[in-house]
Amino acid sequence: MIAFLRRESAKLTGYVASGLAATGSHYAVMVALVQWAGWWEVAASSAGFLAGAAVKYPLNYWVVFRSSARHGDALVRFAIGLAAGFALNGIILAALLATLDAHYLVSQVLTTGAVTLVNYLLARNWIFRAPAARDEVAR
Repeated sequence: MIAFLRRESAKLTGYVASGLAATGSHYAVMVALVQWAGWWEVAASSAGFLAGAAVKYPLNYWVVFRSSARHGDALVRFAIGLAAGFALNGIILAALLATLDAHYLVSQVLTTGAVTLVNYLLARNWIFRAPAARDEVAR
């Protein structure tokens, strides 16, 4: 694990920074929908997750991973990864809200932590990797 962190530290740092921007968007939308529009927390979080994704894709493509993958390919893979993250976010948040006696933002922070690792591994190993690099990993 230590070797992985050393090898990936620059990408991880960039990923965390882009994630903070995306998470800020996610949480801003979620809180606004819960507090001002009276939405159910999981629905509001789902809308916020999509807002965060709109921030995250360009940052990850151009800045974090400096991808050479074609946008059409990367965007399709991003959408598939997004669907997985979207589902995990909703499932984990709903489970935490049903089992914890905690504020919805505490549950969302725990959910975000769980989803972040899965999203990073998908982004690094599949979404933003150029085809030749993906073929090399498969060998």
